[in-house]
Amino acid sequence: MNLIVFDLEWNIGYQPKTFLYHGTELTLRGEIIQIGAARINDRGDVLDTFEVNLKPHIFRKLQHHIAKVTGLSQGDLDAGLPMKEGLQKFLDWAGDDAELAEWGLDDVPVLKQNLFLVGLDENWPNRWYDLQRIFLQAYPRKEGEGLTLESVVDRLGIPKEEPFHNALDDALYTARVCRKLPLAEGLATYPTEEELLTEALLGAENTGRDVQLFMNRMEHDDYRSVPELYQARCPECGAPLQNDEVWLKRGNTGYFTRAACPYCGHWYLRFKLSRRDGLHWSFARCIDPATPEYDARWDKQKAALLERMKRKQERNIKRVMDPKLRLCGAPPS
Repeated sequence: MNLIVFDLEWNIGYQPKTFLYHGTELTLRGEIIQIGAARINDRGDVLDTFEVNLKPHIFRKLQHHIAKVTGLSQGDLDAGLPMKEGLQKFLDWAGDDAELAEWGLDDVPVLKQNLFLVGLDENWPNRWYDLQRIFLQAYPRKEGEGLTLESVVDRLGIPKEEPFHNALDDALYTARVCRKLPLAEGLATYPTEEELLTEALLGAENTGRDVQLFMNRMEHDDYRSVPELYQARCPECGAPLQNDEVWLKRGNTGYFTRAACPYCGHWYLRFKLSRRDGLHWSFARCIDPATPEYDARWDKQKAALLERMKRKQERNIKRVMDPKLRLCGAPPS
């Protein structure tokens, strides 16, 4: 295994920036200004290190909050390597077979977006790990305990000899955390992308039936606009289900609707969405049995949504019909 623990610092703009990825408009999460990395073995021993500062070409002005957190200056950015050159240098050092490990799930999506924007292969890496997951298996989180890298370093009694939010220093702190973990076991049993998505869909209840996965799609709304995803059959008799026209949100990245079988009554069709790589959407779908609690939730949330839509439509109609509102340029709701 060629395991690379890495950390990124990135700049953001004062206004959002979008870009086209194979015809789909995406929001740029950030432009990398610093990469720090350590090649480690499965015990967490550091074998080699890498660091580079990059010169951004989209968010060229250092955002004041980023400057405060990282200690970097505008001069540091201006003196960095050109973006493509610096990223290629990192790829060459890491190697084609590198497997990346990071503290959390923030850096790989930013890396892949930046690779694409400079014309490098955004499919690299094809395997990466969230070390927080391995940490939590060994050290379950207690109430009030943080999961920031610094709080975990404190919790494990690791000496704090360098400042945080420098990419190489953070990568080395992460490597020291790895030395306190059953790293080899955690990596060997780390779930696949498909397993992670299924786990997120089913949760602890694990009552969903007919689990289906739809990986690496481009559009967020495919779950309700592409028949391949939203057409399902009754788990009992196999008859096609008829979905309600309303989709309701469940959590931050979940959606569900009521789906009727002409013979067996109704079910609930539920999706969990993931954009782990920052570029593609993946969907997990299941069919939940109806329960009195589920029905009550559906009725309440649907009624609330329809009422909000009605009020919004009435406000828009009033604005169009009222000359005073048109003249003062009142924004639509």
